[in-house]
Amino acid sequence: EKNGFYVDNEKRGRHALHHAGAFYIQEPSAMFTVNSHNFKGNEKVLDMCASPGGKTIQIANRIPNGVLVSNEFVKSRSSVLYSNVERMGLKNVIITNESPSNLATAYANTFDVCLVDAPCSGEGMFRRGEDVVKEWNENLPKMCAERQLEILDSADKVLKQGGVLIYSTCTYSIEENENVVKTFMQNYGYEIVNINAPFSRGIDLEDSVRLYPHIVKGEGQFVAVLKKVKENDLVPSICLKLKEDKNAQKFIQKHINIEEISKKYEDFECFIKKFGNYSYFVPDVSLIKKDVNYVSVGVKLGEDLKDRFEPDHYIFSAFGEYFKLKLNLKLNDEKVLKYLKGETFETDLSDGYGAIFVEGCSLGGFKISKEKFKNHYPKGLRNLK
Repeated sequence: EKNGFYVDNEKRGRHALHHAGAFYIQEPSAMFTVNSHNFKGNEKVLDMCASPGGKTIQIANRIPNGVLVSNEFVKSRSSVLYSNVERMGLKNVIITNESPSNLATAYANTFDVCLVDAPCSGEGMFRRGEDVVKEWNENLPKMCAERQLEILDSADKVLKQGGVLIYSTCTYSIEENENVVKTFMQNYGYEIVNINAPFSRGIDLEDSVRLYPHIVKGEGQFVAVLKKVKENDLVPSICLKLKEDKNAQKFIQKHINIEEISKKYEDFECFIKKFGNYSYFVPDVSLIKKDVNYVSVGVKLGEDLKDRFEPDHYIFSAFGEYFKLKLNLKLNDEKVLKYLKGETFETDLSDGYGAIFVEGCSLGGFKISKEKFKNHYPKGLRNLK
């Protein structure tokens, strides 16, 4: 990973640039999974088992002109996924909290690429501590393999003909790795794509890759890339009709430089839709379906309250660079720590909503009213130490 670096600072998660989404901490071997496929940049992609979000962040940056549906079945973990996507300010990610089978119905024959980073027995993570080892038992690989094949059945349904399936685990188990891939290929008609990488080859499946901690600076990992050969005639479910949001549009016209943002997103205001009580920048309305549980349908812009539009933190992390009002700070400026603690400070900016930056990265939002600074950094994210 050319954009990957090793760090050893235990307090890295409290760093101001971490709050600003300048970097994400990810296990080194896990970074290879997304890098095993050469993305074109405009694909529709599904990350089937996405939390906490490292691979989602990688994919989203690989497809600047594409859209990613990022799914997590466990509700509490889907919240973690959302918080990481929000912190990174990703503009092309839709988040769902669904079972793979429900996604297969809603998104049949829809995606160019599907990533299944499958739940597994975790043998590749044994070095992390005794708790990981204690969770393992001799029946676990077989149970996991059965579940993995069920997930892959859904992955097959969502892929278009010619689509790419990336399958990965963090285990050494042949039952969950090579055997699962071979069974799936035989039953569903897939071709394996050779991963051209300087790592150990799969066991009796040379086009796949195994990463071992005694060879690479990371934990255990298995990756296989498959191409869908057969055509299916499955039809996706109908789209949900989303209405335009006038209040959000008025806020954006007042506080955001429309001319600048339109250079990147032509007819930007057409992407602004109402979903529930909130306003969103929806990157692809065709991917918003009925009977799907959405954590987010895109960038949450804010909420319509009775007397005003209340902007959300996500609008500042995603579109901070386009706000008319900006406050640019250096990393060592005392205002950075004050902001992260939710405090106020003096500034000579004019009235309005704006984005605060640290070393060029959007940290969050603020409001100036009658020369008073109101801190809009979310209470749940404030660094109090």
